[in-house]
Amino acid sequence: MADLDRDIENSSNVCITNEDETLKVDVELGQDGIKRLKVDTQTAPRPLSDLFNLNFLNNGSPDLNVNGGSVVIFDIPLSNNDRIISSISIYGRDNGISFGKFLALNQALTNGILFEIKSDDNTFTSQPLQTTDDFRNKFCTSPRDFVVNQFSSEDAFTASFVSPSPIIIRGQNQFTTPDYVRIYIRDNLSSVNYLQANVFGSAF
Repeated sequence: MADLDRDIENSSNVCITNEDETLKVDVELGQDGIKRLKVDTQTAPRPLSDLFNLNFLNNGSPDLNVNGGSVVIFDIPLSNNDRIISSISIYGRDNGISFGKFLALNQALTNGILFEIKSDDNTFTSQPLQTTDDFRNKFCTSPRDFVVNQFSSEDAFTASFVSPSPIIIRGQNQFTTPDYVRIYIRDNLSSVNYLQANVFGSAF
């Protein structure tokens, strides 16, 4: 809530609602006797039917543990409608996940995994993720979004990029090259036990 530093002649309570939030606008009399405009914002709730959780796919397969000697591309399925992406997560299992290397492989990746986002016709590409550490240090926006659980049979990890602001992916008919969220696998990950990724978001 903030003040507009000018006198307000008329007082009325107005609510403005858009897709993402509700703004409540009112005029209040301050202790100094001056009327000021007060604005209070609240995120508008979204119906469950608007939410989605989608896997990255290559030819219908969500499995990222492929041989990327020749680059393998995974995409979120295109939509005719606009979408808002809130987070991107990658998760996997392997026998003895360690730091300084990629999961349980004996070394770091040569090229690394790339995440790429094309939003409103602008493109952002992540830093290459070459080691287990990179998921925590280069991918996650907070250390708490990176978790490794050690088990007797195999270890599991989850790393999430939680966007500080909504990522808008426009419907596929709006630009010559449609907006997308994409993963490039550029190394041989076929010996990793399990590796998948998804996005969480809502209709726009």
